[in-house]
Amino acid sequence: MASIQALINNFFSQLFAQELKTVFTEKTPVEMMASEKNEDGWYNWKPINGTLDVADYRKIEEKFKVKFPKSFIDWHRSYFFMDADCSLLRLPHSSPTEPLQEIIDNLDNDIAEDLIKLKIYPFGQDGNDIGPLVFDGRYPVEDNEFPIRVYDYDYGGDEEGLSEIIFSSFTKLLECISHILKDSDSRKLYEIIPDFFAIDPDGAGKTGVDYWLAEIQMGKDNDELFGDR
Repeated sequence: MASIQALINNFFSQLFAQELKTVFTEKTPVEMMASEKNEDGWYNWKPINGTLDVADYRKIEEKFKVKFPKSFIDWHRSYFFMDADCSLLRLPHSSPTEPLQEIIDNLDNDIAEDLIKLKIYPFGQDGNDIGPLVFDGRYPVEDNEFPIRVYDYDYGGDEEGLSEIIFSSFTKLLECISHILKDSDSRKLYEIIPDFFAIDPDGAGKTGVDYWLAEIQMGKDNDELFGDR
């Protein structure tokens, strides 16, 4: 079984092998620009080594009364990176000019406030704009390696809006998304997702089966209609 650091390293290796582009803003860190911005405002970016300490994340945990998995903190502080949109989901990026801002934004809103009272901690977004990815912290686990669900914004903070567990932990999310990034040039997304069931048998392959089967069907439908990957 791969170590947590090996899974983190593999994720970033696969992410940084993609085309790295985002939109220029006044807060864009110049040291991360790998190109000039084009006429549409886009530029190529490059990662740089992270400099945040675990204590920086502890301050956010204390302020918002949340708990982060150790693997999530170790992952996020490894690099500064300007985008982590991985098609199926969007993880919080990390910029040296706005340290931890996207993590804060995921927590600093009315729905997040209601969820946090239930020990449900938002940390990212699902890829279909349904709502946030959340750590389910209602039951204590070692190193806060909580299972992951999706929350539907339409439920306005009510617990009923929680999906089933779609990943058994953040490390399994990293493993599955790394697999997507690695194979996305050679296979369609809906062809790769079934591999999650073997990669994460206690989450995606158990409680998350129906969720991912629906994603697979939606991908097939879109491909039939639009030829999308």
